[in-house]
Amino acid sequence: MRTYINLSNRPFTNHRLFWITLAIVYLVCAWTLLWIMSEKSRVIAKADDTKQRIEGQKQLVAEKKREQDLKKQQTPKVVVTEQQATELAAARQMIQRRVFSWNRMISDIEEYVPKNTRIMSIKVDEILNTAEEVSARVQVKAIGTTANEMTEMMLNLEKSGGLFVVGEAGQEPVADSGETPFTLNLTYSPRRGNAQ
Repeated sequence: MRTYINLSNRPFTNHRLFWITLAIVYLVCAWTLLWIMSEKSRVIAKADDTKQRIEGQKQLVAEKKREQDLKKQQTPKVVVTEQQATELAAARQMIQRRVFSWNRMISDIEEYVPKNTRIMSIKVDEILNTAEEVSARVQVKAIGTTANEMTEMMLNLEKSGGLFVVGEAGQEPVADSGETPFTLNLTYSPRRGNAQ
Protein backbone atom coordinates (compact mmCIF):
# COMPACT_ATOMS: atom_id res chain seq x y z
CA MET A 1 0.00 0.00 0.00
CA ARG A 2 1.20 3.51 -1.00
CA THR A 3 1.42 6.31 1.38
CA TYR A 4 0.88 9.95 0.14
CA ILE A 5 2.67 12.54 2.12
CA ASN A 6 1.21 16.02 2.03
CA LEU A 7 3.76 18.51 3.38
CA SER A 8 1.49 21.50 2.91
CA ASN A 9 -1.36 22.43 5.15
CA ARG A 10 -3.42 23.56 2.12
CA PRO A 11 -1.99 22.12 -1.07
CA PHE A 12 -2.63 23.85 -4.50
CA THR A 13 -4.48 21.47 -6.72
CA ASN A 14 -6.07 23.85 -9.35
CA HIS A 15 -3.45 24.16 -12.12
CA ARG A 16 -5.96 25.64 -14.64
CA LEU A 17 -5.88 29.04 -12.96
CA PHE A 18 -2.09 29.13 -13.24
CA TRP A 19 -2.16 28.39 -16.99
CA ILE A 20 -4.99 30.88 -17.64
CA THR A 21 -3.03 33.63 -15.86
CA LEU A 22 0.11 32.72 -17.79
CA ALA A 23 -1.84 32.85 -21.09
CA ILE A 24 -3.33 36.27 -20.23
CA VAL A 25 0.12 37.65 -19.40
CA TYR A 26 1.45 36.25 -22.68
CA LEU A 27 -1.42 37.81 -24.70
CA VAL A 28 -1.02 41.20 -22.99
CA CYS A 29 2.71 41.14 -23.75
CA ALA A 30 2.09 40.14 -27.36
CA TRP A 31 -0.57 42.89 -27.80
CA THR A 32 1.77 45.48 -26.23
CA LEU A 33 4.59 44.41 -28.54
CA LEU A 34 2.31 44.70 -31.61
CA TRP A 35 1.06 48.13 -30.46
CA ILE A 36 4.63 49.38 -29.95
CA MET A 37 5.63 48.16 -33.41
CA SER A 38 2.61 49.82 -35.07
CA GLU A 39 3.27 53.12 -33.23
CA LYS A 40 6.91 52.97 -34.24
CA SER A 41 6.01 52.43 -37.89
CA ARG A 42 3.43 55.28 -37.72
CA VAL A 43 5.99 57.69 -36.22
CA ILE A 44 8.60 56.66 -38.81
CA ALA A 45 6.08 57.21 -41.62
CA LYS A 46 5.16 60.65 -40.24
CA ALA A 47 8.86 61.59 -39.92
CA ASP A 48 9.48 60.46 -43.50
CA ASP A 49 6.53 62.53 -44.72
CA THR A 50 7.79 65.61 -42.87
CA LYS A 51 11.28 65.05 -44.25
CA GLN A 52 9.91 64.81 -47.80
CA ARG A 53 7.95 68.04 -47.35
CA ILE A 54 11.05 69.82 -46.03
CA GLU A 55 13.06 68.56 -49.00
CA GLY A 56 10.31 69.77 -51.33
CA GLN A 57 10.37 73.24 -49.71
CA LYS A 58 14.16 73.35 -49.98
CA GLN A 59 13.91 72.56 -53.68
CA LEU A 60 11.32 75.31 -54.17
CA VAL A 61 13.56 77.83 -52.39
CA ALA A 62 16.54 76.74 -54.49
CA GLU A 63 14.48 77.13 -57.69
CA LYS A 64 13.33 80.62 -56.66
CA LYS A 65 16.91 81.63 -55.93
CA ARG A 66 18.00 80.34 -59.31
CA GLU A 67 15.19 82.28 -61.00
CA GLN A 68 16.19 85.48 -59.17
CA ASP A 69 19.82 84.98 -60.13
CA LEU A 70 18.80 84.46 -63.77
CA LYS A 71 16.67 87.61 -63.70
CA LYS A 72 19.54 89.59 -62.22
CA GLN A 73 21.85 88.33 -64.93
CA GLN A 74 19.33 88.95 -67.72
CA THR A 75 18.27 92.44 -66.58
CA PRO A 76 20.59 94.94 -68.18
CA LYS A 77 22.08 97.52 -65.86
CA VAL A 78 20.74 100.98 -66.55
CA VAL A 79 23.51 103.50 -66.90
CA VAL A 80 22.38 107.09 -66.49
CA THR A 81 24.61 109.79 -67.85
CA GLU A 82 25.13 113.05 -65.98
CA GLN A 83 22.93 114.93 -68.44
CA GLN A 84 20.13 112.36 -68.08
CA ALA A 85 20.35 112.59 -64.27
CA THR A 86 20.00 116.38 -64.49
CA GLU A 87 17.01 116.07 -66.82
CA LEU A 88 15.42 113.51 -64.50
CA ALA A 89 15.86 115.79 -61.49
CA ALA A 90 14.34 118.71 -63.43
CA ALA A 91 11.39 116.55 -64.49
CA ARG A 92 10.77 115.52 -60.89
CA GLN A 93 10.81 119.14 -59.78
CA MET A 94 8.32 120.04 -62.52
CA ILE A 95 6.01 117.23 -61.38
CA GLN A 96 6.26 118.46 -57.78
CA ARG A 97 5.44 121.99 -58.80
CA ARG A 98 2.51 120.81 -60.89
CA VAL A 99 1.04 118.91 -57.92
CA PHE A 100 1.46 121.97 -55.70
CA SER A 101 -1.11 124.69 -56.47
CA TRP A 102 0.09 128.23 -55.78
CA ASN A 103 -3.35 129.70 -56.36
CA ARG A 104 -4.90 127.40 -53.79
CA MET A 105 -2.17 128.21 -51.25
CA ILE A 106 -2.59 131.97 -51.69
CA SER A 107 -6.37 131.76 -51.31
CA ASP A 108 -5.94 129.55 -48.20
CA ILE A 109 -3.57 132.11 -46.63
CA GLU A 110 -5.90 135.01 -47.42
CA GLU A 111 -8.66 133.40 -45.33
CA TYR A 112 -6.54 133.80 -42.16
CA VAL A 113 -5.13 137.30 -42.73
CA PRO A 114 -6.60 139.92 -40.35
CA LYS A 115 -8.51 142.85 -41.92
CA ASN A 116 -5.87 145.51 -41.29
CA THR A 117 -2.92 143.35 -42.40
CA ARG A 118 -1.34 143.31 -45.85
CA ILE A 119 0.76 140.47 -47.28
CA MET A 120 4.05 141.81 -48.66
CA SER A 121 5.57 138.58 -49.98
CA ILE A 122 5.15 134.80 -49.96
CA LYS A 123 8.18 132.60 -50.45
CA VAL A 124 8.06 128.79 -50.79
CA ASP A 125 11.30 127.34 -49.43
CA GLU A 126 10.69 123.64 -50.03
CA ILE A 127 7.95 121.40 -51.44
CA LEU A 128 7.71 117.85 -50.10
CA ASN A 129 5.63 115.48 -52.19
CA THR A 130 5.04 111.99 -50.78
CA ALA A 131 2.50 109.33 -51.67
CA GLU A 132 0.35 110.38 -48.69
CA GLU A 133 0.53 114.18 -48.82
CA VAL A 134 1.99 117.34 -50.31
CA SER A 135 3.48 119.89 -47.94
CA ALA A 136 5.51 123.06 -48.29
CA ARG A 137 7.58 125.30 -46.07
CA VAL A 138 6.32 128.83 -46.66
CA GLN A 139 7.63 132.18 -45.46
CA VAL A 140 5.02 134.94 -45.29
CA LYS A 141 6.07 138.57 -44.86
CA ALA A 142 3.25 140.89 -43.88
CA ILE A 143 2.68 144.31 -42.41
CA GLY A 144 0.00 145.23 -39.90
CA THR A 145 -1.32 148.47 -38.47
CA THR A 146 -0.58 147.28 -34.91
CA ALA A 147 1.86 144.84 -33.30
CA ASN A 148 -1.03 142.62 -32.17
CA GLU A 149 -1.94 141.66 -35.71
CA MET A 150 0.92 139.18 -35.94
CA THR A 151 -0.47 137.38 -32.87
CA GLU A 152 -3.97 137.53 -34.30
CA MET A 153 -2.83 136.02 -37.60
CA MET A 154 -0.90 133.28 -35.77
CA LEU A 155 -4.03 132.41 -33.76
CA ASN A 156 -6.12 132.35 -36.95
CA LEU A 157 -3.63 130.02 -38.64
CA GLU A 158 -3.58 127.69 -35.61
CA LYS A 159 -7.35 127.26 -36.08
CA SER A 160 -6.88 126.08 -39.70
CA GLY A 161 -7.32 122.41 -38.73
CA GLY A 162 -3.83 121.30 -39.76
CA LEU A 163 -3.81 123.20 -43.06
CA PHE A 164 -1.12 125.50 -41.65
CA VAL A 165 1.36 124.88 -38.85
CA VAL A 166 3.02 127.99 -37.48
CA GLY A 167 6.77 127.75 -36.96
CA GLU A 168 9.16 130.58 -36.15
CA ALA A 169 7.81 134.11 -36.18
CA GLY A 170 9.62 137.42 -36.10
CA GLN A 171 8.52 141.01 -35.71
CA GLU A 172 10.50 143.94 -37.06
CA PRO A 173 10.64 147.46 -35.61
CA VAL A 174 7.73 149.77 -36.32
CA ALA A 175 8.08 151.54 -39.67
CA ASP A 176 7.91 155.33 -40.18
CA SER A 177 4.32 154.92 -41.33
CA GLY A 178 3.41 153.45 -37.92
CA GLU A 179 2.85 149.97 -39.34
CA THR A 180 4.57 146.86 -37.94
CA PRO A 181 6.17 144.38 -40.38
CA PHE A 182 6.43 140.73 -39.35
CA THR A 183 7.49 137.37 -40.78
CA LEU A 184 5.81 133.98 -40.24
CA ASN A 185 7.34 130.64 -41.20
CA LEU A 186 4.58 128.13 -41.94
CA THR A 187 4.19 124.54 -42.98
CA TYR A 188 1.38 124.27 -45.51
CA SER A 189 -0.26 120.83 -45.95
CA PRO A 190 -3.18 121.02 -48.39
CA ARG A 191 -5.57 118.13 -48.73
CA ARG A 192 -4.83 115.92 -51.75
CA GLY A 193 -7.99 117.01 -53.53
CA ASN A 194 -7.24 120.68 -52.93
CA ALA A 195 -3.62 120.58 -54.02
CA GLN A 196 -4.35 120.35 -57.72
